[in-house]
Amino acid sequence: MAKDAETEIISQADLDSLLRINEFIDQHDANSLVSELKQAILDSGKLELGQWEVLRAHIHEIEELIPHIDLIIKLKKENK
Repeated sequence: MAKDAETEIISQADLDSLLRINEFIDQHDANSLVSELKQAILDSGKLELGQWEVLRAHIHEIEELIPHIDLIIKLKKENK
């Protein structure tokens, strides 16, 4: 069976991953990362000290990825 050049088949796992990523970054979604962080900060009693420390460690991991994300954005803009 020949594969049409314009038709791409995406697996359910890939689709689920894309949906999860989009939900994660969509700031208008109540479940987005930013919304969740804002809610946790506004109600700081929801998390214990250890949870805040783990959250900060995860945020630090994201901060380390920012230069890579910036490079990807730059390259994608150049390819447009």
